[in-house]
Amino acid sequence: MEFYNLGTVPWFESQVIYHAFAHLNREALILCTPAAPYVCAGFHQDIPSEVDLNVCKEFGIPLFRREVGGGLVFLDQRQVFFQIVLHRKNPIAPTNRERFYRKLLEPVVQTLKDFSLAAEILSPCDLIVNSKKISGNGAGQIGECYVLVGNILLDFDYEVMSSIIRVPSEGFRQEYLHQMQSNLTTLQAEMGRAVSREEVIERLKINFYGAFSLTSTQLDNQVLEEIRKLTPMFQSKEWLMEAGRRLLYREIKVAENCSIREYQVSLDITDLTCRLVLAGQRITKIDLSDSNRLISPLFLRRLEYCLHGKKMDFNTLNEACLEAHALNAFNAKILAYTLSGKTAVERRDDPFSMTVKLPI
Repeated sequence: MEFYNLGTVPWFESQVIYHAFAHLNREALILCTPAAPYVCAGFHQDIPSEVDLNVCKEFGIPLFRREVGGGLVFLDQRQVFFQIVLHRKNPIAPTNRERFYRKLLEPVVQTLKDFSLAAEILSPCDLIVNSKKISGNGAGQIGECYVLVGNILLDFDYEVMSSIIRVPSEGFRQEYLHQMQSNLTTLQAEMGRAVSREEVIERLKINFYGAFSLTSTQLDNQVLEEIRKLTPMFQSKEWLMEAGRRLLYREIKVAENCSIREYQVSLDITDLTCRLVLAGQRITKIDLSDSNRLISPLFLRRLEYCLHGKKMDFNTLNEACLEAHALNAFNAKILAYTLSGKTAVERRDDPFSMTVKLPI
């Protein structure tokens, strides 16, 4: 496999390079760091729904939409990227997703262990230290190649990340900031000192060489020409703003074991805002508010208490809503259906298509 230790590269090239290799069906391991900050969205994401474009413009933060899935990330020069491009028929690439991640991420796990950190993989692909995410990773298929991309956080600006996302409420933004600070960590935070890119890259080189047969080389004219060909598409407004997947609620994933959702639910008496923090499919934190103040705060606290800790399936949630004695049976059913991802309920023999408002 060809190995490219590119050091610091222009922000745009830090993404388009691995796309070029995949489009050329050329296998490669790339280590690099972007020279400037930017926001990178996953292939299936709807950027106008995910990103506050005005804030990005104000801060001068550009956007990139990759051909690999996953969530929105804020990337800058305080991160080291590793990017692996493998032909899908290469026997060293396991076909099982979990084994694929474990095999290809083992050199990164060892790199963190080289810094005396007890790193491990939180399935499927987060690398964690002391139960906090320190490396975010994702994979996908581009052409005939599997691509795995990831990073190691040397340091991270939680405030900037929380400011560039599109949110349904400021409460959501503050919750997101809090959950990032609670669930993400960095080498600097864990080591108690600044760790240089060079230190990390040197350990990554050693560990990847130990795991794979690598040949160190430089970018050639074929790759540079492919980058030139791909650039207009990745820079085009049509590509960046192509409609992506939208949900009936706002959701942001912080780590494998933490995501935040906010719903706007129209009951037959009022509109209810529901903000949840989830670990897997279980509610670990819940905040309910009634914009019209037609439901007693005491009843809302009862609902929160009964829903806290519950799994996100309709029967469990409906039972919890009824147990709170805060809503009538029909409104309890609406709330349970909404939180469990349903979109309609029936009342007696009449269909009732409830209104679930998009939060943004």
